[in-house]
Amino acid sequence: MAFDNFTVNIVSFPETAGVDWTLDNPSIVLTLVPDAGYSISAANFSATTPLPNYVSSVIFTQNGSNIDCVINYTVPSVMPSVDVLVSLCATGFAEATAVTVSGTIKDCGTSNIGLPKVGDLPTSYSGSGSWDSSQTVFTQSVIPLTGYFFQTEPILALSIGNPSDYTITNVKTYDSDNQLIQIVFTVVYKFPVANVTGDEICLTANAIPVYDPSVLITAYKFNTSPISAGSVTRSFTIYGIEGANFALTAEYTPGNVNIVNTSGTIDSTGISVVNVVFPASSVNRVYTFTLTGNLASTFDTNAGQTSTPIVYQYIQSTLGFVFSSSDSAITVGAADSRSYLPYSTNQAHTYTVSATSTGSFVLLNENGNWSNQALGNQPTEYNQSVVSQSFTINNLASPSTLTASVLVDVAFAGTADLISTLNLDNVLQGTLVPLTLNYGLSSTIACCSGVQGNFFVASGQTFLTATSILDASGNPAADGFYKQ
Repeated sequence: MAFDNFTVNIVSFPETAGVDWTLDNPSIVLTLVPDAGYSISAANFSATTPLPNYVSSVIFTQNGSNIDCVINYTVPSVMPSVDVLVSLCATGFAEATAVTVSGTIKDCGTSNIGLPKVGDLPTSYSGSGSWDSSQTVFTQSVIPLTGYFFQTEPILALSIGNPSDYTITNVKTYDSDNQLIQIVFTVVYKFPVANVTGDEICLTANAIPVYDPSVLITAYKFNTSPISAGSVTRSFTIYGIEGANFALTAEYTPGNVNIVNTSGTIDSTGISVVNVVFPASSVNRVYTFTLTGNLASTFDTNAGQTSTPIVYQYIQSTLGFVFSSSDSAITVGAADSRSYLPYSTNQAHTYTVSATSTGSFVLLNENGNWSNQALGNQPTEYNQSVVSQSFTINNLASPSTLTASVLVDVAFAGTADLISTLNLDNVLQGTLVPLTLNYGLSSTIACCSGVQGNFFVASGQTFLTATSILDASGNPAADGFYKQ
């Protein structure tokens, strides 16, 4: 049964006419439950007198956020032949529960602003109100430094919390040039059922200088990506106000040789172009440019360009693959090496690696690990990995040959040469030593009339010291007797 901002349950039980029902039910308990956003206290409830028939007393007690209303029946209470309805009148009320919210305003990227000042953020906010009510929990003015304005409108946005509980509005102020010079944010919170803590609101506000027609160099355009070892020509374009002076120099190391040493004045076009010729090189070089003159204040700041851009010149480096082995019978071939321009990415190449042997090659597995895989210590080392490999063996040739076809994924080419090695000792059975033997099922046959054939023993063994006799594939030969 619903009342103002709380509900009460109804209790009923069966009883036989003529029987004292207090024997089984001396009392009953009604539970008062507050609605969402409200609370109830037993101290605010009492039964209205006189009490109804059959009721001797009524007690209200607190049970957590609920109230237990205990109705004690008069003893005895004999059940008549018709239903008995005991209606209790009581007075009491539910109170709106105060809900609180607290959170933090964080700096999520600001520059050149005077308000809030450096160090003001992060700061906290809080508020309280009744459920489903709304309240302004804080306002925040954002103002750029003198001589700056907001080309991109500042943003105050909820990063942690329930967006449906917040309404964020703003009022903007513009100067005579229609440049945004102030924004005031108002944050209104609609209180949910329960208290909320830990919400976060992010402020992003970055101001830029108001256009100043002072005679200044304002910017430049120059490709600073790495160049190859050959001669390359690039344009260094300087932007500024007419009459602004500049000087541009550039030298490379090692060598400390100047390749640019010029100066000039910006004309009415607002630009000046300097052609830069990077000479061919047989070594890695670093070119450092220095732009001076009537430079704008934005140079060498987080919001501007550096006045000393750098260009790297790299000769090609090599990535090679080769076998190794401790077996004296095996001769590994020369490394298969490919050249790459450092900083190049996402290339796939197939390498061919070979070895020869005076014995026969027997492959134990194809899963040998190549060294120097996936190093990725940019920019020095290669970030490369073997995708797949397949082996081809020809034991009929003299000497025997082993060839591996290796597919390599080069994710990043480094500036230093690199060799990746596969130790054949980990993928091959040792070189087999050929023997001509007589074979038979008994020692007599093997001695005198056995079948003569070509067999093998492991490297370093003889017929007398062999632990087993092997066939041409390196597998144990058939059981029987052998004679050399």
